Amino acid sequence: SRAEQSRAEQSRAEQSRAVWIEFLRVLACFCVILLHVSTKGWKYAGVDSSVWPIYEIFNSISRIGVCCFVMISGALFLGNSRGKDLGKIYKKYIFRIAVLIAFWSCAYFIFRILNGELKISGPKSTLGELLYGNYHLWYLWMIAGLYAITPILNRIIEDNKLCKYLLILCAVGCWIPGMLEIIPALSDLAQEVLQDKMYLFLPMGYTGYYILGYYLYRDKISNRRKHLLMLAGILGMLYGVIGGILYGRHIGEPSQATYNNLTLNIAFYSAMIFVLFKDKVGAICFTEKTKNIICNLGSATLGIYLVHVMFVQAFSDRFMVVTNYAYPFASFPIAILVFVCGYIVTCIVKKIPFVGKWII
Repeated sequence: SRAEQSRAEQSRAEQSRAVWIEFLRVLACFCVILLHVSTKGWKYAGVDSSVWPIYEIFNSISRIGVCCFVMISGALFLGNSRGKDLGKIYKKYIFRIAVLIAFWSCAYFIFRILNGELKISGPKSTLGELLYGNYHLWYLWMIAGLYAITPILNRIIEDNKLCKYLLILCAVGCWIPGMLEIIPALSDLAQEVLQDKMYLFLPMGYTGYYILGYYLYRDKISNRRKHLLMLAGILGMLYGVIGGILYGRHIGEPSQATYNNLTLNIAFYSAMIFVLFKDKVGAICFTEKTKNIICNLGSATLGIYLVHVMFVQAFSDRFMVVTNYAYPFASFPIAILVFVCGYIVTCIVKKIPFVGKWII
């Protein structure tokens, strides 16, 4: 019957949608790893060396990682029933993040001591290290904050005009000022006006990516706007790469000024990748085996993200130092190796009874 055919088509669409989102999640996770693997060479190879631009390229093109993670969260959480129940948000989602922060802060505290990179001088120092945790755990704090304001954002996105208005505010109040770092005087002025005087904090940070993910996921965009977005995304990526190399050599040290996560060009670049996956990857008819592989990898990305820094610090950073940063192209295979190691550890930990599901 037509009804059954319609339900079957809807089911296939939902499966396809799930696959492209999981595939994007895998790419985002790999980009974060590539960023952290290449950072050592980016920092210390020297901006005038012949290898530094390669590290700079890896560093800039991988900036979509966290941005796409946040956009995926916005796509799946905003406008959904699970994002409207305040009690459920705190009891189920934020509580789990709190458990993850507590466990992994302790785990990395021990790891860094054993790795010889952390020395504790007293109780205050210990408490501070446990509270702040390892550098990559900031993401958990940030996503918990976004979950906390989700019920408020859900009221905003009910009105399509308000949703678009908030995105414009994010661009004007956050992403465009983020690009002014290469002009310190204007950057300081923008911060003083927008933050110190206007206290315009709602559109700051990653709220824009959270809303943008929902908007691009739910709304149909005209072909003309898609083409404009593709152009803006490509130009944004090129500005990040070429501008980063030129600016870094101009000031004599590495700088993220042209591809900070909270810049308009990276917002366009990330949105372009999101839409490409939605349209192109979402249209691919994967075999069941391929779907299972993608979804299994996608479900492991949180765990991979949490453990990957141990592998980066344990052997990637050491490889970079021992080889004097002479092999920038090694960043890519090393990132693959770190991803695989993280996946294996995640699969093992997930099988631990009662504990596994809470800590990874």
